[in-house]
Amino acid sequence: MNQKTRFIIYGVVAIFLAVTYFIKESDKVPVLPVIGTVPDFSFTDSHGETITKANMTGKVWVADFIFTTCNMACPVMTGNMNIVHKAFRENDDVRIVSISVYPEYDTPEVLAEYASRYDANTDRWHFLTGPEESVQDIIKDGFKIGDYEDIIFHSEKFALVDQQGQIRGYYNGMKTEEMTKLKQDMKTLINEK
Repeated sequence: MNQKTRFIIYGVVAIFLAVTYFIKESDKVPVLPVIGTVPDFSFTDSHGETITKANMTGKVWVADFIFTTCNMACPVMTGNMNIVHKAFRENDDVRIVSISVYPEYDTPEVLAEYASRYDANTDRWHFLTGPEESVQDIIKDGFKIGDYEDIIFHSEKFALVDQQGQIRGYYNGMKTEEMTKLKQDMKTLINEK
């Protein structure tokens, strides 16, 4: 075999290996970073039941902070969360968690009425309330979002949490277009298990 033939064979093999590598790389699902871990928590839902971090273990979940008398950001955020809820409403691997930043007003009964406005399946979309100090702690030490000195000035972010309680992404809860990315990332986490 002469040098020219050998060069052509090596070139063909190199091209084949490069194409194979790029095909495999393009098939890889992007890995979501681990941003932090949600600490243990215990809140009361709209049924008057206790919901803890342990209830979320094994589930992909999205959390936000709202209050029912808010007439600015919260209706938009809850409307966008409802888009996510509807997409995964029948999926038992998914939960939605909306934590009230106005717990002295947002009793389980008030939260139940609020959930009904959005036709929420409250077995899978938990509207939670609890002591203000506990809400401040989870904002500060858990999700690290919002103003925990005055929690009424809450974050507009949604936090994506994986099956082990690790935060894997933040999304602007005011932007409907970010819900597409959030739903894609949720599917990525569901398929990782």
